Amino acid sequence: MAVPVLKLNLAPPSNTWRNNHALLSWAALALGGLVLAGSLASTWMAYQEASRAGRLAASLANKSRGTADAHSRIVADLRAVDVAKELPRWRLAERIYTERSLPWSRLTSELERCMVADMRIKSLQRNRSADMKVQLKLKGEARSREAEADFVEALQKNPFFEQVILEREGERQGGGVDFDFTLAVASNPPPYKPLPKFAPPARHPAAAPVAAKATPKAAAVPAAPPRAPAAPVRPFPVQPSAVPPARQAPASQDYPPGRTLHTPWRPNPGNPGQQPFQRGPAGQGPTTQGSDQ
Repeated sequence: MAVPVLKLNLAPPSNTWRNNHALLSWAALALGGLVLAGSLASTWMAYQEASRAGRLAASLANKSRGTADAHSRIVADLRAVDVAKELPRWRLAERIYTERSLPWSRLTSELERCMVADMRIKSLQRNRSADMKVQLKLKGEARSREAEADFVEALQKNPFFEQVILEREGERQGGGVDFDFTLAVASNPPPYKPLPKFAPPARHPAAAPVAAKATPKAAAVPAAPPRAPAAPVRPFPVQPSAVPPARQAPASQDYPPGRTLHTPWRPNPGNPGQQPFQRGPAGQGPTTQGSDQ
């Protein structure tokens, strides 16, 4: 009996690993190296972050201890302060600070902004109220109650003043009104605006009717026609006999030689020993001569 032939293939079948064994090995080795480097880097970063957090915590602990020490020292200093002794100094410092926050230039500018015609301010005083606000004590006078009312209305419309208090009001001798105001300045005043360049119109009741009467009359008068040229004036003839003859000055008087007098000599009845006024040299007024001739 014949022996059957067996077909055996002992070589393993080919696959991707067998075909690319070297390439895949080196790739796996490189990937492992990258993973190792990444883990080392993350570990180093975590270590640095932990070190930074530790230093920050230490600094915060030191600051907290320093703050606690400073707080304890401040509390000890405050407990050692004599309030009754230091209170006047604190009030003075607070007053200076409050007054410097609102200078006189700003206060006077706002008052000037509210000024109206026919009134004036006689005195102005600055102080501080119980609620630590700046106040103005104002004394003034007005020609009429309408001017006073206009002034009060202007003060109330100005946002710089939050309250207008009328302290006193009375009639003046000869007409007009005297008044005393207390003006409370706002705690947060608005920004400064430049003053207008024009003055308020004058309040004169008698000026308006006069102007109203004068305007139609002036309009009704027609323009004057041009005048004709005047005729030349002929000089008046002077008779020779009307002119007095020139008289020579006496030798006893202090006149230059050849000086003539056109004024005749007349005695002074009030003082016989004194000569009357006589014309002096050219360019000067009359002179008098004594009786010591």
